[in-house]
Amino acid sequence: MIVSGRPPWVTAEAGRFPARMHWLDWMTDLVGLMLWLSWRGFGAQPASARPALTLVSNLRHAGGGGSRRGTLALPALGVLLLARAALHHTLSPNFADAVPWSMGAVTIAFRSDLWWRILSHSFLSWAALVLKAHVCFAFLVVLRRPDADSDPITQSLKAELGPAARWPWGLSMVPFLAGLGVLWLAASPVLVGAGLVPARVSTSHALQQAVVVALGGLGSLKWPLVLLCLMRFLLDHVYLGAMPVWDYLHVTGGRLSGWLAVLPLRWGRIDLAPLVAAGLCWTLGHLIQGGAPRLFLRLPL
Repeated sequence: MIVSGRPPWVTAEAGRFPARMHWLDWMTDLVGLMLWLSWRGFGAQPASARPALTLVSNLRHAGGGGSRRGTLALPALGVLLLARAALHHTLSPNFADAVPWSMGAVTIAFRSDLWWRILSHSFLSWAALVLKAHVCFAFLVVLRRPDADSDPITQSLKAELGPAARWPWGLSMVPFLAGLGVLWLAASPVLVGAGLVPARVSTSHALQQAVVVALGGLGSLKWPLVLLCLMRFLLDHVYLGAMPVWDYLHVTGGRLSGWLAVLPLRWGRIDLAPLVAAGLCWTLGHLIQGGAPRLFLRLPL
């Protein structure tokens, strides 16, 4: 188990490999998320109640009704995850490379020269990203709830989240945070059997780990919220054209920084509130990302 630093079996040469290949995991997870959303029909519902966001949306709408799910997206997702595992396994068998899987509160190193382990890493990494993305979706829906009926992007997010999107306050994030905890509970017995993590002391210890992993998932909000605040600042001063996505980013970023309006953060025509909000979001996310691993190491309480 890695919480920080390098596992004891990884050499200095092998330790450099994940840094060079980290972009591969991130990009394949992101593409995998997009394929999953395509298979789920994200952005296609309700088609008649909102304007199309892109030219492709207009063409699809003109093509008639029926299911608008990406029918080939799910097989493509499976091929992508298999190909990533094969790439890790093929490129690094001589290095016995330790490829990390981060759950926020804990990071596990998978030996890339062991096929079943690196294949497990590929699927677990993607599943964790999907759950973290839905935590972000739920938070965005909460921010835009007052005008959800008039905003096509929020409507698409609500359709993706399902019934949880109607839950009050931030409760819509709970099922997906709980999903991270369940993913850890499901994976940890196998990880213990493989010697990747220490054995748990008791059932209570396992549940405590799941709770900390779930809470650590809140750290996934850090960079999306920082980006929203920075986009608010940029769009306040630079006109990028009339597109729904710019309107969405501008209004949502304003919701994040609007509570700072009571402070004297204006300098002439420049509003510094979004930059201050970005700094606060980064700090809070950094505290969560740093605190969750420390709490995980102290378990069981």
